[in-house]
Amino acid sequence: MLLSLIIAAYKNISALEIVFETLSAQSFKNFEVIIAEDNDSPAMLTCIETARQKYFFPIQHISQPDMGFRKTRALNAAIKISQTDYLVFIDGDCLLHRHFLKQHYLHRKENTALFGRRVILTEKLTDEILNPIPAQKISFNPFKLLLARCGRLDAAFYLPFMPTPIEKGSGIWGCNWSIQKKNLYAVNGFDEDYVSAGIGEDTDIEWRLKKIGVQLRKIKFQAIQYHLYHPENYSSTSHNEQLMAQKKDAGLFFCKHGIIDFI
Repeated sequence: MLLSLIIAAYKNISALEIVFETLSAQSFKNFEVIIAEDNDSPAMLTCIETARQKYFFPIQHISQPDMGFRKTRALNAAIKISQTDYLVFIDGDCLLHRHFLKQHYLHRKENTALFGRRVILTEKLTDEILNPIPAQKISFNPFKLLLARCGRLDAAFYLPFMPTPIEKGSGIWGCNWSIQKKNLYAVNGFDEDYVSAGIGEDTDIEWRLKKIGVQLRKIKFQAIQYHLYHPENYSSTSHNEQLMAQKKDAGLFFCKHGIIDFI
């Protein structure tokens, strides 16, 4: 295997089943899947066991008791069991263009984090995808997405020969990025001090990686994904922003509670 795809999951099993379908259609085949479940649902176990029997790619699974938002802890556990040196991160409600993994792997570079963006599917289109007519193919034609009035359509166009510029501002979204595993170990992975959504799974890891010299490179038009609609499930990130500001001031790019817990 050449690549590990880590999927952050929490309860939305119907979405994950469709994610598996888009993985089965990937042009790049040499990968493993790790489900990082921030829960320990028996239904998730059943879903994964069914997928193991159905699809060609190996699937690993880590879980933990549902004790509030502990996504960063689940992601660290997934990193530790990964079988390859290159890691791609997505969320369990993000469907993938057929060349998604191919482009992440082709554009990998030393000490570089790659990031893309996502198209926001409408509630109506999401319902159609999750409740398909038998044997219906999932279509993500950009013009169909335009007619459906999906959001962030600038991220819908697959342009494989576009340049992949270095991003000097912010870039990483936790649902679509990749990096060498050694770079994550160099900052001790995700900071488990973040126990609410937002910041900890992307903005915080970004500033810490930059601190050790990792560059960000944008592959927006190569690594395409489609986010299934759901109501907003968290509100303010102000507490996490304050926590990150404190850690920045202290220069804590190597977090205390991460892949290795030092306390």
